[in-house]
Amino acid sequence: MNLILFDEPFESIRLAGSDDRTQHLHKVLRIKVGSRVFVGFVNGPRARAEVISIDSDGSCVLKVGATEPAPELLPIALLIGLPRPHTVRRILFEAASLGVAAMHFFLAENSEPSYAKSRLWQTDEWRERILRGTEQAFGTHLPRVELHPDMQSAMSVLPELSVKIALDNYEASDPLSAVSGSNSGLAIIAIGPERGWSAAERSVFRESNWSLAHLGPHVLRTETACVAAVAGLATRLELWRDQTKGTR
Repeated sequence: MNLILFDEPFESIRLAGSDDRTQHLHKVLRIKVGSRVFVGFVNGPRARAEVISIDSDGSCVLKVGATEPAPELLPIALLIGLPRPHTVRRILFEAASLGVAAMHFFLAENSEPSYAKSRLWQTDEWRERILRGTEQAFGTHLPRVELHPDMQSAMSVLPELSVKIALDNYEASDPLSAVSGSNSGLAIIAIGPERGWSAAERSVFRESNWSLAHLGPHVLRTETACVAAVAGLATRLELWRDQTKGTR
């Protein structure tokens, strides 16, 4: 991880030797007294922290210096037909790394219902994945993540949109790069489960004025399509142009 996230702000903190974060500081960053490491506070600023002391049991004290703003989330959200749990884990990590604003998963017609009952969703494991992705990206802002029972429930919570795009390998005639839109408001990218969208779901998108688009002739894994679509749309709409640049 490139930054260690904490839920609450502090001026100084003692981390126990058994804490996973402390283990990372010792094993990966090889800290010494006087070392400086990057920390951040969930949905808040980030900062450099100095290692003030290290005890014989490995515990250490960090003291925070001057803080700085972390990059804001992109005005892009994902609407995803629920795939297998291991695929969701990858999506959560990668989408959080890219800085999407929200991820709305739902049981699509071609989703396996048992996927919603995995320990990923029954515990806080889903949150751990977005935390790790955000830390990797040197950010602090966490995307909103929700699991919905069906498409209608998921779409009902979406805000007003400036761009609405459903990726589809089979019936989309235009590439994502050809979809018109502005860089104001929120853009939603819908991505189907491993078996793709049903005919009924395509009808819902069309009736709701979504654009169908594709990412080229190659069939991509769901998590790969998420990364490619977010990166492509953000670059085309220049959503990264005014983002705060990370420092090292």
